[in-house]
Amino acid sequence: MSQAELSISEKLKIIKEKHSQIYEILTTNRIDCWIIFVRETGTTPDSIMEFVVGNDIVLESAFIFVIYKDQLKKYALVGSFDANNEIEKGIWDEVIGYEHGIREHLRDKIQMLNPKKIALDFSLNDVSADGLTHGMYLILKNILSDYSDKFMSAEPIIRAIRGRKTITELKLITKACQITEEINQLMEPHLKVGMSELDIQNKFYELIMNYNVGFAWPKYQNPMCDAGPGKEFGHISPQSNSYTKKGHTLHNDFGVKYKGYCSDLQRMWFFGRKEDVPQELRHAFDTIAQAIQLAAQNIKPGLEGWKIDKIVRDYVKNRGYKEFMHSLGHPVGIKAHDGGALMGPLWERYGDLPKTLLEEDQVFTIEPSIKTENYGMVALEEMVIITKTGCKFIVEPATDFIYIN
Repeated sequence: MSQAELSISEKLKIIKEKHSQIYEILTTNRIDCWIIFVRETGTTPDSIMEFVVGNDIVLESAFIFVIYKDQLKKYALVGSFDANNEIEKGIWDEVIGYEHGIREHLRDKIQMLNPKKIALDFSLNDVSADGLTHGMYLILKNILSDYSDKFMSAEPIIRAIRGRKTITELKLITKACQITEEINQLMEPHLKVGMSELDIQNKFYELIMNYNVGFAWPKYQNPMCDAGPGKEFGHISPQSNSYTKKGHTLHNDFGVKYKGYCSDLQRMWFFGRKEDVPQELRHAFDTIAQAIQLAAQNIKPGLEGWKIDKIVRDYVKNRGYKEFMHSLGHPVGIKAHDGGALMGPLWERYGDLPKTLLEEDQVFTIEPSIKTENYGMVALEEMVIITKTGCKFIVEPATDFIYIN
């Protein structure tokens, strides 16, 4: 099996860890019932399924998590062909396999449970919590017409389940980061003046093959390699006509997928000696490295993400630069951009996500950037785990350019 994928047993272990979080998440948010309502998830997935169900289903299905008589009860209402698989997993209190339709079974179960609130997977802010299609919402509203006034967004539930990494998830993310750093270090002796961005990316591909891992985002943009001052950073593929030069930098944005979990790190090389770095570049790099440390010193559970972003954004501006036009940091998990809370500014495009409270065991990037006048962009990206009292870097943060003589 590829190291990019989880085994069935490893996936089931994480699902059980996630299920153990749900009672506390529901009670904290004063929600007594959560329904995941899906069909043909191989074609139209709801991303939270991966964390609490673990496989695709075919016919209309309802996965119900409910606080009933002060206990968490879990029910799977699925088509008969999916029922045996759900029974074998051993994670449900009851599995109901239907033949002709889900309507009667679902209505009867909800009437028996009689919840005060019913959380559903729709969200105005968080794409990872917006898995319920409009058609399925209308079907559910028809089936549970007597309860439709109790419908609400499951965003706080999904954000917590997806964001609070379990012990197993943290180990896998850490391993992905370690592999990423190893490949960056192995790349160093292969770099030289005159290589195109595409040459560099292809050399990365050769090294990645030795680790049998996957890519944290589409391969053609991973790693993103940016040579010299003329290249704007962003989601841009490496170019065959952009070359490394003496006295210039090389930036990369690189992440692997190890057993289903991602890394997302940025590093910078300088083609020359340390003493040859222009003062303009030195000032910019030091500003970025110090900004990352400033963020890490201020991160702690219970803070709204925008407050960390503002601390760093103000610092960068006070050092004489324009503010970076992106968020400071995003969650990482099964995706490099994993949805949920955000360390970003209070801009319209981010909705309410920057107002979300940071929580222990979330994994975030910290990635400020600067555009210099004569040497292009300067950026680093680190990953941290939020702890009870602050945060910790997953791998050693960069403190200087990597020098290629």
